[in-house]
Amino acid sequence: MAWIIWLAGLFILLPARAVASDPTAPLLAGLFVNGRDSGTTVNLLREPDGHYTVDIDQFAAAIQTRVQRRREDLQLPTPLGVASLQNSWLIRHGKSTYVAVDRLAQVLAGKIDFDPGEFALNVKLAWTPGAPQTDGMTGIYPSGTHVPDIRAPSASLSTIHSEIYLTRQAGSQSLATLTDLQGALGPGSWRTRILTSPGGQQSMRSYGWTLDRGRSRLYLGHSEVALDPLLPIANLTGVQAAWSSRPDISYGDNLQNNQIVATQTLGGQTLSGRGPPGGIAELRMDGRVLSRTSIQLDGHWEFRDVNVRGTQFTEVALYERFGDGTPTRVLPVSAAYSPRSLPAHMLVAYAGAGANGNPLDRAIGIHGAGGFSQLRWGITDHLTVEAATQRADGRNYGVANAIVAGGALGTWGFGVARSGNANGWDVQGSGQHAGWYWNVFARQYAAGYFTDQIGIQSDRYGELGAQLTPKLDVSLVGRDATDPYLAAHYRFVRPAVSWRPTDQLNFSARPDYNGAYTYTAYWAASTQTRFNLSRYAGVSQLELTHAMQHGMQLDVAATRDPRLGTRYSQTLSGLWRNSHPVSWSVGLLEGSGRIGYLLDGAMETIPGLSVHAQLYNDPVFRSFGGGPTFQLSIVADFAVTPSGLARGSYSPLYMRQGAVSGRLDGELPANVHRSDLAGVTVLVDGAPHGTVDSGGRYLVSGLAPGVYQLKLDSEFLPIDLQPPEHQPWVEVRAGATTRADFVLQLRLGFAGRITRHDGRPAAGVEVLVMNAKGEIAGRAVTNPRGYYRIDELPPDEYTVRTGSVIHSVTLKRSFMYGQDLTLPPD
Repeated sequence: MAWIIWLAGLFILLPARAVASDPTAPLLAGLFVNGRDSGTTVNLLREPDGHYTVDIDQFAAAIQTRVQRRREDLQLPTPLGVASLQNSWLIRHGKSTYVAVDRLAQVLAGKIDFDPGEFALNVKLAWTPGAPQTDGMTGIYPSGTHVPDIRAPSASLSTIHSEIYLTRQAGSQSLATLTDLQGALGPGSWRTRILTSPGGQQSMRSYGWTLDRGRSRLYLGHSEVALDPLLPIANLTGVQAAWSSRPDISYGDNLQNNQIVATQTLGGQTLSGRGPPGGIAELRMDGRVLSRTSIQLDGHWEFRDVNVRGTQFTEVALYERFGDGTPTRVLPVSAAYSPRSLPAHMLVAYAGAGANGNPLDRAIGIHGAGGFSQLRWGITDHLTVEAATQRADGRNYGVANAIVAGGALGTWGFGVARSGNANGWDVQGSGQHAGWYWNVFARQYAAGYFTDQIGIQSDRYGELGAQLTPKLDVSLVGRDATDPYLAAHYRFVRPAVSWRPTDQLNFSARPDYNGAYTYTAYWAASTQTRFNLSRYAGVSQLELTHAMQHGMQLDVAATRDPRLGTRYSQTLSGLWRNSHPVSWSVGLLEGSGRIGYLLDGAMETIPGLSVHAQLYNDPVFRSFGGGPTFQLSIVADFAVTPSGLARGSYSPLYMRQGAVSGRLDGELPANVHRSDLAGVTVLVDGAPHGTVDSGGRYLVSGLAPGVYQLKLDSEFLPIDLQPPEHQPWVEVRAGATTRADFVLQLRLGFAGRITRHDGRPAAGVEVLVMNAKGEIAGRAVTNPRGYYRIDELPPDEYTVRTGSVIHSVTLKRSFMYGQDLTLPPD
């Protein structure tokens, strides 16, 4: 039966017409500024000569400046002056503007290197972005420069993010929901998360109120505290307070998900990223699958409340739709020390006290008192020290760290801790020099260190590699780990390689957490056809993908799972492009001598509301008692404003950010519908920061508190519409969404021909247009053939006068032609 599916796939390939692919599709890269993770990503384009260009607006935001567009160039204000980018250097791709990385480094008097191993830009500047300037303000654009025309609300519900997952199989049904709410309240902002487990139990987590005052931050409510890999992840309900000499770092872009203060330590956190739209994200820890979640249609995926101490080998695997076979990418999750290095003289004090647990979650409950205190000090740019104490789970913990950064040896962190009579320690280091790179960590917890510790837990890992050529990386990877929970011991030293001989062919292989190899081989036989051979977590897959006409794609694959057997699949996917695009897939499956099927569809019904349904009958799982399975996921992400709901952008970051949202009002031309305005760009201080959706609404999020000038880009408006003449100054507050509507101005016109009494064209004749008030609203002069045209008139009644001839014109919603006049003999 398997050969039938494969032959059918090849048969479909034969008559397929060539479909051009886009070789300049943007690539998502990380960004490190002055040795620290900026917490943001930027889009890159790889040019034919191998050089990279970067989205200039994203890059400017990452270094805490903005693009100022002028007729002759683009300008980036910096503390050392204004950097100018000539228009001839700029590359337009879609609605974004790109500039060569080397050009950007030149005008900023800095150094920008692209690291293919980390797929990140390493930026070194002569100043620290966001550092206090001579005027005492933080950043380049101090807030409050202008008096706002529109004020932000003092109390609001600004964001609703809700997810519903329904699964039905063999007569049983499982339902899980998650809802996040955010808004403003008084001088601060509030948020909460409401969960419903598949068993029907409800709980509330991460609820609280945040208040920012200059260098201080106050938080009241519940949160998970993860200060250090050597400390337990604790639920704390009570009060938390922090003070930082650099609030832009402690409460700004360096925050990880769900952190009150940036410590760059993962654990009890929310992990998120981008992946194949409609696919599956899978969280694995030491080879075990902890959770799976659907990837939204915009590519966003997220895992909440993930407990990662740092000793586990944790990664997120991203799969194409249906989540079978092998992943398209695997993202490691680590608790690296390097981003925790502070600049010289930076001081952070952070403390909290309250109940150990969560009274609004029965699964957690309250277990006595809890609290913590932490002090972090950047002695120099190359040395940071930390000390922390914590009370959790009825125990007292203490930890001390030192982070040494910079130099040829890279960045290293050393930590020691004590809990009762048990000790713990860890060492981490990473660096790169002259084509060589390394990454090392070692941790050990004595028996009884944590309350659930049943024996000595240790993990030692190291990788030493070299970039032999721009297309060949080799390394040695070793690990020696003992896990008393699994009664497992891993010990190996094995080579890893990444080879990219051409853009059409590449190969990579490296040992997994237990030493077994994970590999992938890719060959693009043409712009339409590619082959993939891969292995991950013991599952091997051979896949053929072919792009067909009308945007459809055919996938033929053979997947070998040592536990379940071999599955052969043939899937046809596509996208119906209409006012509400629908992505769809149909598949034929074969395995264990049985035939199965797969049906899948996803669409955004209205801006911000996505629905994904899937029905499949996997013949491999049927051998183990499975049957037809139906899965439905509904994701709603809305910004709430008095003008209605707009597509939202919920963020789990406790950052000092707000948003502006609104709608386009005003009468439209007769031939223009509200949905035709989708894609119109919203400018914030002259730079594009958002677009209008098909419902006529927009959302600009991620704005620091302050006052901004908003404008619609008339370039993307229909010719008969103009943005408002007044460009409002809008106030933004943390946690709030400020409403700012745009009333479009309808500008119409009319045209005609003027002839003399004998039929000859009247050339050079002046035409005057008077409005209802008797004022001159426009004028024109006929061309040699007697034609004239009047534009830029609002709807009204007008009088056309030429000589002694008078004619009336009423403009309503469309341009009027045929307004002809005949001059008398005199």
